[in-house]
Amino acid sequence: MTTPRTRARNKRGEGAQLREEIVSAAGKLLDGGDPQSVTLRAVAREAGISAPSIYAHFPDLDSILLVVSQRAFAALEQELTRPDDADPAARLRAISAAYLTFAERQPHRYALMFGAVWDASQARDRAPALADDLAVLGMGAFDVFHRTLTECVAKGLSTSADPFADATALWVGLHGYAQLQVATPLFPWPPHLWDSLVDRLALLA
Repeated sequence: MTTPRTRARNKRGEGAQLREEIVSAAGKLLDGGDPQSVTLRAVAREAGISAPSIYAHFPDLDSILLVVSQRAFAALEQELTRPDDADPAARLRAISAAYLTFAERQPHRYALMFGAVWDASQARDRAPALADDLAVLGMGAFDVFHRTLTECVAKGLSTSADPFADATALWVGLHGYAQLQVATPLFPWPPHLWDSLVDRLALLA
């Protein structure tokens, strides 16, 4: 049994700090690699507060995990962003490589983002008030792919007739590749397979 961390009571007006500590505590539990350990009681214990104290800042665990997921997607979007003056086809390949690197380096956050730990659709059913935020979750990161592929089409570097659909296919392909590498590490993966994957799914010339 772990000993609860004790913390000093926040002064008046420091509720935002406690909210931040709650989110941070949930993130630390996720990074521990045991998603079943992420409960309201465990988050409260990690933050050094009583479980009821959470309710002044979050109505439920879904609300906490939404914020953790939003921040993970924001970090992914930042990793994907590249200078706009680069060749868009080369940029799309670099974005794809950055995506796979993020999935490899942040496996527990990545699992949260894509439903292996927390199902956003079920969260919407449990907490309808979260529906609007859940509907746009991850779209900023996806838009990086979409915009870049659209630029490739405009410059004649891709034959895509539907950049949104093909950017979606690229995301699906990269996600599957990232997951399969974890699930089947003994498979003789060809080197730089992701490069070929990008060229084919994005219809790069």
